[in-house]
Amino acid sequence: MCRRVIILLALIMLLNVPAYAQRFIPLDPIMPVSELKAGMSGYMLTVLKGMEISRVPVKIVSVIPQKPSKIYRELILVKLIGKKLAQGMSGSPVYVQGKLIGAIRSGWQNSDHTLALVMPIESMCEIHEYDDVPSKAFTLSPITLTGLSVNTSAMIELSQKLGVTFMQGLTSGNTEVTSSPRLSPGDSISAMLVWGDVELSAAGVVTAVDKFGRFLAFGHDFLKRGKVAYPSGGAYIHDIVDSTSFPVKLASTRGINGTITQDRENGIAGRFGYYAPSVAGEFVFRDLDRGTEDKYKFRMIADEFLTDELLEGVCKGLAEESWGRKGQGTMSINLRIDGKNVPKGFARKDIFFSDKNIIDEAFKQVKIITSAYLSQPFAEIMPAGFCVTAEVTQNPKVLLIEDVETVTDAKPGESVDVTVTLRGWRTEPITRKFTLKIPDDASGVVEMIVRGGGTQSMGQAGINGGWKTITSLERMLTEFRFADGNNQLIIELNADRTGDIISKIKNARKKGAKTTKKKEDREPDLLPEEEEYLSETKERRIKEGTLKILNSEYYVDGLMRRVIHTEN
Repeated sequence: MCRRVIILLALIMLLNVPAYAQRFIPLDPIMPVSELKAGMSGYMLTVLKGMEISRVPVKIVSVIPQKPSKIYRELILVKLIGKKLAQGMSGSPVYVQGKLIGAIRSGWQNSDHTLALVMPIESMCEIHEYDDVPSKAFTLSPITLTGLSVNTSAMIELSQKLGVTFMQGLTSGNTEVTSSPRLSPGDSISAMLVWGDVELSAAGVVTAVDKFGRFLAFGHDFLKRGKVAYPSGGAYIHDIVDSTSFPVKLASTRGINGTITQDRENGIAGRFGYYAPSVAGEFVFRDLDRGTEDKYKFRMIADEFLTDELLEGVCKGLAEESWGRKGQGTMSINLRIDGKNVPKGFARKDIFFSDKNIIDEAFKQVKIITSAYLSQPFAEIMPAGFCVTAEVTQNPKVLLIEDVETVTDAKPGESVDVTVTLRGWRTEPITRKFTLKIPDDASGVVEMIVRGGGTQSMGQAGINGGWKTITSLERMLTEFRFADGNNQLIIELNADRTGDIISKIKNARKKGAKTTKKKEDREPDLLPEEEEYLSETKERRIKEGTLKILNSEYYVDGLMRRVIHTEN
């Protein structure tokens, strides 16, 4: 009785082992490479047009051993009969005597496009054995871009960062979740990075499926990023474009049907009917000179180390296309982030000016903030969404600090008036008046600095000096929110700020800091800014009256200093 119970428990445990822990066994019977001989006939399954699977005759030319260090031990050289190889055929299953031998992997440019290398199915089955916890040949899954031109500077830059080439697609396809998720060997499949009003995806072919709904495809890597969570979808083949360089399938996505979980050198693998999280993106572009507005919505893969690149590239490319130009100009960027553990959201607006390429200049800050947000170690952030609003004019919306007038002598604790003269681009100057307070403990010289926010940042003295560090997502976003903006006119009164932080520390150590700690634990006396975050420093100094910040709709440029002598 006990033995029977043990057997039943063992069977129950076996039946409940997750699919990803099981070895991948294709539904189709397979033929090992060792049984292949040159001259054997077979066929390839692929979609040549529409969504109907076609059978293309092939012949085995040779089995090519690979170096022992390779993930795969052999490649199979085959010759297509009556058809040419095309980009988009990657993953097409090849059968000999009705048995699956592998998937079309690659071919050669500037050839007759009848020879192809096949990845053996034994090597592809190993892809699912990777833990799901975080040649000169030409691969055949081009990354197609639709909704945006591949010739924009941003897309050229993004393709270089990803190490791939983008091909112009026809139109964005249907990217809704499909009610019939499973595909069969020979069906067209797409791997998606961005989808919606802009689509970035690669089309290939399903090689094999198993009883758990898992699949193998492509016969080579997509981006070779290992463990991933990319949406997979079907694909509609409009036609095949002939080319002396390399023919190519023209494909459009047809519904999201699952998730790609592995992106390896010997192919991609995933599961139908399971759907990965994604990141929402929205881009609003307003051309102030023409009075136009364009809105775009899209979704991106949720990848902590790639999503920021995709967001930057898509937004910059859309900005270039919507504007119809690139070059000098003034652009305001309003970035909003919503996500888990950010209950009130994050928003920051800044204004940028460039006399060369305003689009590149304006999106640098977006990249810095989104990269830090996605890769920070403090908290989970999914689901997440980014909204970028850009307003641009070809004209220089710049305010230049032209003059500063204030007193030359004052007493500690006394209020002083400041008049700042600002000049817009080829316009008459304007003045703005402010009142600041001399520090109560000021002695000797007090320096007044009037500057644009992007000219000379106050900086994070505590963090840069090694006295403080960021310890939470909330703190990180707060410090980004309080960072100086290019659109700010900033007036500071600095008393006793001679020498840098290091010299102060050295001097304090020489003198011996006043402390109750043991001699070996002593630390130098620190400036208030060295014991604070920048946000705390600004709040304190605004309250004291030694700091004034004026937000504007212009890029504020320039820096001027004045000296006020104090009397005790």
